[in-house]
Parts: sequence; C-alpha cells; structure tokens
Amino acid sequence: MIHIDNLSLQRGDKQLIASLSLHAKFGGVVVVLGPNGAGKSTLLLTLAGLHHDYTGKVLVQGKALADFSQQSLVEHIAWQGELPPTEFGLTVEQRLNLAAHGVTARLEHALTYLELELLKHRALGELSSGEQQRVEIAAVMVRDCPVWLMDEPAAHLDMRHQVDCLKLMKQQTKNGRIIITVLHDLQHAAAVADMVILLDGNGGAEVGLAEEMLVAEKLEPVFKIKLKGKGRNLMPQYAVELSE
Repeated sequence: MIHIDNLSLQRGDKQLIASLSLHAKFGGVVVVLGPNGAGKSTLLLTLAGLHHDYTGKVLVQGKALADFSQQSLVEHIAWQGELPPTEFGLTVEQRLNLAAHGVTARLEHALTYLELELLKHRALGELSSGEQQRVEIAAVMVRDCPVWLMDEPAAHLDMRHQVDCLKLMKQQTKNGRIIITVLHDLQHAAAVADMVILLDGNGGAEVGLAEEMLVAEKLEPVFKIKLKGKGRNLMPQYAVELSE
C-alpha cells in the first residue's frame, strides 16, 4: 500500500504540485498523466527517494519514506527512468546482474520476455534506444520489489514491444505489485490504468479511478486539445481532433 497525504512538490522555484493525496493498494496500476513540465517524472523521483524538495507524507507499507534506509528502499522500490549512460562499456548481462544485486534467478526470464537473449553479450552503447529501453525494463523485472515506478516505459519501443510492456504491467499487478507509471499515450493509459493521477501543469492534481478520469471532460482542459469520444468505453477509439 502507498499512501500519499497532502504532498506538495517543488523543483527549484517552481511549484509542481500544490497538494496531492493518494491511497493505492497493491495489485494495481496508477497512471500519471499531464503535460510536459507538470512534474510527472519528479513525482516518481520523489517516491523513489531521489528527490527531497517536498512537504507532506509518503508512506510505503505503512512506513514513512524518510524512515527507509537506502538499502531498504532499494529492496522495496524499483525505478525505471531515463536511459542510463553507456560510456562505461557494460554489456546487457552485466547491467542486469548489477540490477539483480547478485540474485540471478529472474534474469533468464527477463531476457526471454524482452527478447534480449541474443543481445546479452552486447555493450549497451551498441544498442538502439529501443533495445536499451527493453534492457531497463528487464532491470526492473529482475528485482523482486513490491513497488515499480516506471517513467515512460513504452518510450522508444516499437508497437509490439509496447504491447509486451503493457501486458507485463498488468501481469505483475496480478502478482501483487503496485505500479506507478508515467504515460503519454491515452490508449496505453486506458489499457492498463486502475487509477489515474492527472497533473494540470499549474500545481493542480486530481486523483480518481480510471473510468472517472479517462474521459474527455477531464482530459481536454489539461491537454488543451479536442478529443473524440466520451466516456471510458470509447477510450480505445480516442483520436486527436485536428479540425477547428
């Protein structure tokens, strides 16, 4: 269980989130939506214990985030963010071994699921951005953490691997994990979300069930575009309306 109470979040002089409260149980996907610069990635960094400029409470399994040791936090929370630097010459297998902290039981499954077996001896710098992204998703898979924080996990991926990524998130919630993920594609959000955090880019944050949040009435004012379709049932058919 993750409990966020009256979280206010800043980066430098900018107030990203004025007040956010969330109560999310394990076994679900929370999707974070919002325009560029709204604080989506900074929110994930905060929940991962990597950004400290905030007020309010964040509890993971009833324990305050600030009370976790770094080692304990790593055992509870897996974070996938921007692609890491490649100049150190690590191979795919070495990168995943580092993520697994010596526990390799899940490594082969991750390699197979993300079709990385033939790439495991390749240096990260030799891979395409999509292949590197699959490695970073695999790095989350090899850690047996109850909380996954995923920042645009489908970025750089081709369509088939995007689908595999979305399937993975839903599968993992059946194993009792909670996944909080930043997504930009509304169809992806509709496919996986149980709850939605909608950031408006001006400090405002609204939280609700996916069927209440993934509707044009909520999304249009935030993204300042016109969307086709009304209601959760039409979300897979959403398209951007380009005409005036």
